[in-house]
Amino acid sequence: MQNPFFSVVLPTYNRAHLISPAIQSVINQQFTGWELIIVDDGSTDNTREIVSKFNVSNIRYIWQTNQERSAARNKGIELASGSFICFLDSDDTWRRNHLEALFQAITLNKEKPALYFTGMCWNFPENKQDVIFKSPEGENPVEYVIANQIGTPTVSINHTILKELRFNTSLRINEDVEFFARVVAQSGLIQIPVVTVDVIIHPENTKGLVKDFVSPQILAMKTIFQNPTLKNRISDSFKRKVFKNLRHQLINYYSDTEQFPAMNKEILRFLVSYPFDAGNKVKLVSLLYHMPGGEIIKSVIRSLKR
Repeated sequence: MQNPFFSVVLPTYNRAHLISPAIQSVINQQFTGWELIIVDDGSTDNTREIVSKFNVSNIRYIWQTNQERSAARNKGIELASGSFICFLDSDDTWRRNHLEALFQAITLNKEKPALYFTGMCWNFPENKQDVIFKSPEGENPVEYVIANQIGTPTVSINHTILKELRFNTSLRINEDVEFFARVVAQSGLIQIPVVTVDVIIHPENTKGLVKDFVSPQILAMKTIFQNPTLKNRISDSFKRKVFKNLRHQLINYYSDTEQFPAMNKEILRFLVSYPFDAGNKVKLVSLLYHMPGGEIIKSVIRSLKR
């Protein structure tokens, strides 16, 4: 049997109630040269039963003990036989033209080893929002994938690149960004400016389940910026901008969750690191309010405003 052009890696964990549309969206593809590798990362629900209902010869189901999604994707990469490897999350779907759009771009570029990616649509409960990033032409490719955080279900990567590269299993958030940064550091970055992916927003998304979504991102960025093959490809100004934005988000997270000692610590760190930031006045006032005697300071400031 001839190897497929695309290998689609779909990791899942206890998503029996969500996975069917994802699988069906692969089956519905206009481009038919694909295999689907479903890596079940230790599900305890009826995922196996749901998958078995799709009686399609080019779908493979593999169960492994729970090791998180990066390990599941890595297992799929190891089993893939296609020339190009794609990824699909078990709660998202592809539009019928997704693989065809990728194939056309890959063929046009003579199967150049690269990270190819399309646009996507955020499907919120109340509305939809198409996302097509600006062209990466002329951009620093490593900085581009970090800044834009390209969606994993939008990409396709030549299998030759993935002979050595794998997802970092020590990361739980932004593991895809870190992986893509390493991929484009040694290959190309090619955009297909058409929306072909529907990202479904629901309470069981990672952002909905993980309370502190910022600290893991900071860890991922540190991992990227300290990587010997990446650190010299990223400007100091870009690194500073990324960390500044994440530190600002972390302060807001601690404030929203009323973790004021942690918030005060982060504010002090921010003021020392970014002393001339335009928002420092607000941060300083917040710091004073939540220090011992803060209520007295607050009342004094209020009286001065009268």
